[in-house]
Amino acid sequence: MPTPPDTPVRIFRNDWSVLQPPEIGGWTPTRTVSVVIPAHNCQESLNLTLASLARQTYPADLLEVVIADDNSEPPIELPKIRPENCRIVRVGDHSAGWGRANALHVGATNSTGEIIHWLDADMVVFPEHVEAQARWHHVSDEVVTLGFKRFVTGWSTPEEVAERCAARTIDTLFALDDTEPHDYIEKIISDTDQLRAGDHLNFRAHVGATAALTRRLYEETGGLDTDLRLGEDTEFGYRLTQAGAAFVPEPKAGSWHMGPSNMMRRGEELRRYNWPFLADLMPHPRWLRSVGNRGWQVPLVTAVVAAEGSFELIKTCVDLLLMSDLTDLRVLLVADWAALSDGRMAVLQDPNLDLRLVEATYRHEPRVALVSTAPADAFPSPYLVRVPVTAGVDANTVRRLVNVADRWQVGLVRVLSPKASSPEHTVALWRTSALRRAARVKHPDESWEKAVLSVAGERWVSARDFALVNLGEWPEDQLVSPKPRLVGRPTLGNKVSFVGVDTIPVGGARSLALATRFVARRAVTAVGRKLRTRRAD
Repeated sequence: MPTPPDTPVRIFRNDWSVLQPPEIGGWTPTRTVSVVIPAHNCQESLNLTLASLARQTYPADLLEVVIADDNSEPPIELPKIRPENCRIVRVGDHSAGWGRANALHVGATNSTGEIIHWLDADMVVFPEHVEAQARWHHVSDEVVTLGFKRFVTGWSTPEEVAERCAARTIDTLFALDDTEPHDYIEKIISDTDQLRAGDHLNFRAHVGATAALTRRLYEETGGLDTDLRLGEDTEFGYRLTQAGAAFVPEPKAGSWHMGPSNMMRRGEELRRYNWPFLADLMPHPRWLRSVGNRGWQVPLVTAVVAAEGSFELIKTCVDLLLMSDLTDLRVLLVADWAALSDGRMAVLQDPNLDLRLVEATYRHEPRVALVSTAPADAFPSPYLVRVPVTAGVDANTVRRLVNVADRWQVGLVRVLSPKASSPEHTVALWRTSALRRAARVKHPDESWEKAVLSVAGERWVSARDFALVNLGEWPEDQLVSPKPRLVGRPTLGNKVSFVGVDTIPVGGARSLALATRFVARRAVTAVGRKLRTRRAD
């Protein structure tokens, strides 16, 4: 019997091997499934899709098919050969939007199944297609299943599709040599041991032509972005990753795809269109944001700092974060901002004077948000770094913490400081996906650290090696923000390289040229010094 979803099995990273789904044909399904199909002027191919869905092995009383007609002209109609529980939802009756993402969302929100199964209107699916994916959702609410497909150029009739599905010969409808696999998706899956050894980029294999997830996970993630016209499956896959989903490729969920995909036909045009939209919403993969010093809707890192202590202490801590060489970062400054009154007072005797000065400093800083409570995680940002207000970071500290998290694929990187009174008073980088998954599986008396360790692992690093300093030990007159940095020295060991470091101000073409030559000379000198050292050795 499948493990009930309310007693979750802990999946470590994306190793779905711990799950034991029932064998196809040897179990009794209990969860309802909604197959949602977006449709726009595709009656002929949709007829083939519905004919194949009419012969599924999944129990008919647990299966509904919802066709989201995205204002087709003429309107989509139900064909003769179709599943028992099949209906059309007119998108225009529920939304003023348009496009595949919007149609899918309308279909999902107007369906009833515990499991939502996406399917495009140009697919002919094999009889076990729905069952093969749904069985995984009977043992885990964490998984997103991915069906397989081969692209064909031929055509068929609904009658032949239905007959072959009934006879279980639909897999021979086309000669294998005359079809094409989904090459780049299957390569990702093959190169990562069926995604079990994959990393935080597994979502690249998430293609909406055939995939399934629980309604609970869909709603928790916020659903599809209905403003996107293309690339919505990739962006949704990214958010599913941040929600702690595990991706499971299911080769037994086979299908034929009628004709080549849009990416096969117009790949360069699609990439040119998608990249600006996806880059704003997805910090991963990093090459989407190859331009530095830009602001984005979803930052790579969300830093949380409690605004406690003196104005100078808070400002120094926050400004050092903002001066990180990883500029794809946003700071949440936590305090009781509502306590700041506008009433008449002796301003220099204001009991909240320091907090008021902090508010005035950052209220118009686009990379700082003034919030009243600290978030449990940074969704949809992939990383949350909690920084004690007494911690002073170096230029590359945050970037190096992210590198450690990605190199080891851990859910927590904690900075070990011998002077910290407890782990809560150290800098810690938490992976959002690990926190979200931990939230669904942790016991009430279990610590967050232990829960994250069980689903993603952790690593500790040295405060000295990562150049963190204790600002609480600094005299008040030394708590000053770093000067603007244009060209600066590399990290200086265990010192904060921004404090007291020489900089080369650049203003105009002439000074830029001088600065460039200066840096070049220093680089040549450094290389020469290294070569002399090697010869001496």
